Parts: sequence; C-alpha cells; structure tokens
Amino acid sequence: MEELWAALFGVFGIASVSLYSMFFMLWVFYIIVAVLISITLFIFWIIALIDCIRRDEKDFNLGGDNAKLIWILLLILVRGIAGIIYYLLIMRNTPAGKIRKKK
Repeated sequence: MEELWAALFGVFGIASVSLYSMFFMLWVFYIIVAVLISITLFIFWIIALIDCIRRDEKDFNLGGDNAKLIWILLLILVRGIAGIIYYLLIMRNTPAGKIRKKK
C-alpha cells in the first residue's frame, strides 16, 4: 500500500513540476515579447519625434497654426500611441523626400 501512495505522489510531483516549468517558460516568453514590443515602440517614438521637429509648419495638414507645437507636445506626453497616430496622419501622407528643411 505504501508503494502505491509513493507512486501516486511521484506521478503528481512530476506533473506539478512540469506544469510549473511550462508556466515559467510562458512567463519568460511573455516578458521577452513585452520587452521587444516596448523597444520597438520606443524607437518608433524617437523617429516620429525627430521627424516632427524637422518638419516645417507648412507640412502639417491637420491642426491649424500651432500644429507643430501640438504634435510635439502630444508626442512627448502620450508617447507610444501618439507615435503611431503621428505616423498614420502625418508621416505617411508626406514622404520624407518632400520635407522642407529649414535654412
């Protein structure tokens, strides 16, 4: 009878260790994916902020007279999602070759 209990606890012990290791691997995978996404969004935000600073006031088709200032403030305050919105509304509509550089 004792051998049966030892065998059952051994099987449950192996199962619990394998479930724990599977949970740990999923957790590590989640952390790696989250870090990669955050690094990508950070680089995208930096590119959008530099593009916004380099653009002339006339290149902004949305926002009126203070559009550049508004976009810079949005990019600084909201960060990740503002970079994506800036790309969709401003960067994609005006290619980089058509940006007027300040003299």
